[in-house]
Amino acid sequence: MTHANKTSDLSGSIVPLITPLLQNEDLDVAAIAKLVSFHQENGTKALFLLGTCGEGPCLTDPMKELLIDSVIAQNSDLPVLVGVTDMATRRAVIWAQKAARPGVSALVIMPPVFQFATTAAEHLAHVKAIADAVDIPLILYNLPKKCGNQAVALQAVHALAADGIVSGIKDSSGDLDYIAALLKIRESFPNFHVVNGELRTAKQALEMGADGLVMSYTNIAPDECVELMNAVRSGNIDRAAQLQEKFVAHWNTFPTEYSPAAKVKSILAARGLCKGYCCAPATNLA
Repeated sequence: MTHANKTSDLSGSIVPLITPLLQNEDLDVAAIAKLVSFHQENGTKALFLLGTCGEGPCLTDPMKELLIDSVIAQNSDLPVLVGVTDMATRRAVIWAQKAARPGVSALVIMPPVFQFATTAAEHLAHVKAIADAVDIPLILYNLPKKCGNQAVALQAVHALAADGIVSGIKDSSGDLDYIAALLKIRESFPNFHVVNGELRTAKQALEMGADGLVMSYTNIAPDECVELMNAVRSGNIDRAAQLQEKFVAHWNTFPTEYSPAAKVKSILAARGLCKGYCCAPATNLA
């Protein structure tokens, strides 16, 4: 198959949306409307479903499909991105084919968890197999701490960007040297976007030239995440630093052992936007 140069605008404040659950771990469909409206009203640029904060690897395929369809039904204007977080290439291809439905703007591909892609060749083969199976823009997702501490090889990123197979990358490594290398790749391929997914490096990544933010905290304060981006871009570095410190201090009030989803859901539950239930065995904080 010849890969078309399919692109998706990966910029601004994008939320890795939590998956709202009921106590029995069924999807809380009623909460989806509240969450979508919350982000439509507070400057969020796109909705990213089934990432880490969305507990994507924990849900059954029918539940994932119900989530996607429910979000699309409630959402009239924001692009919808869907995560592919499966453990092996065949599983990822099957899920990608299910997820690439009308209303979905792009798929976000994490390296296989457990069955790690440890070389550039393995990662290239994994992503190309998905690209051969679907006709939709693809975005990479670098999250080494969930993938055997293996970052997506920069050689693979360059090759995929050069071939027009991917239109960007969400980097949650917190490694500023890695982000700098990604931005160097972007210099050669302007349609390739780089967004930061790590709270503690948000300001620095934006100062370096990252196109936007896709981090757990966007669930909590989407308007202030937009303000942080605007502060950096307007040169108001003091305000950007103030916001960054506020976000990190708030996040640090939670013990480190709790999952990002549990932390976010506990805050949103207090605001009446969802319930605090997570997929077992994660501890519920609300």
